[in-house]
Amino acid sequence: MKLVAALVYWPIVTIWLVVLSTIVFFYIRDPRAFGTTRLLLAVLAIDTVRNIVENIHFGLYFGGQYGFFSQTMVTVLGRPDLFILPKLLNVLSGCTVLTLLLWVWLPGAVRERQKAEQTADSLREKATHDALTGLFNRGQFLALGEAEWARARRYRRPISMLMLDIDLFKSINDTHGHDIGDRVIEQIAAIFVDRVRGTDIAGRLGGEEFGILLPETPPDAAVILAERLRLAVHDVRVAAQGKLVRVSVSIGVAGPDGLENFAALVKAADIALYEAKRSGRNRVCRSDRAVARQGENA
Repeated sequence: MKLVAALVYWPIVTIWLVVLSTIVFFYIRDPRAFGTTRLLLAVLAIDTVRNIVENIHFGLYFGGQYGFFSQTMVTVLGRPDLFILPKLLNVLSGCTVLTLLLWVWLPGAVRERQKAEQTADSLREKATHDALTGLFNRGQFLALGEAEWARARRYRRPISMLMLDIDLFKSINDTHGHDIGDRVIEQIAAIFVDRVRGTDIAGRLGGEEFGILLPETPPDAAVILAERLRLAVHDVRVAAQGKLVRVSVSIGVAGPDGLENFAALVKAADIALYEAKRSGRNRVCRSDRAVARQGENA
């Protein structure tokens, strides 16, 4: 039993030396360890050194008592001031570690987590939204539209689609420059955001083409909203080289009647938009009337 009491400290010292060596190895291998990771390695190193010193001290002391080391070792290490030294080191390292964890590591970890979440949110925003307007991009608009179409069909709820295109946009770009064209797109997108409901889905589908999906909205109500949007855009004036650029949009409206899927709804709204363009621009056209007009022309 005396042998165990005298030697038990040295396996413990060996274990903590392995831990310290591992910490040093990883730190040397990646000296650019950053932020809370770097600090956590330091905390582990402090606690490991404390364990090594404490166990070496008591290993030498009790080893001397049981005859494994010189009796002088017992006399020296048994002095009250030296015997209490490992405990003081224990308290000091514990306070240091606690201070680092509570006042440095924990706030740093919280900041890093918040920064990571902000970065993830930013990446999601970039992946799903148009950078210029903040509206959904084409891919996200179509994905959300498919889900909303499925919900509307499942519960037999009304749904409508607006397809909008800025009239003569190429002429605006060619005459006044792309910076003015971007300002026109931004102002029109702001009108959409201001006038649609939170449950509506607005997206930029192309350069000057937009889509607005209107859940719980029959085509007649969608036409009324489309007309309001058209008039609001018609009032837009964009300053360009001392002149005011006037803007208008053509809008196609489609409802779900007779359509099999969301892609068909988008196509119907696009046909209505084409008819609005063909019949003079700056107007709203419903898909059923556009189809009827196409039939007459055929």
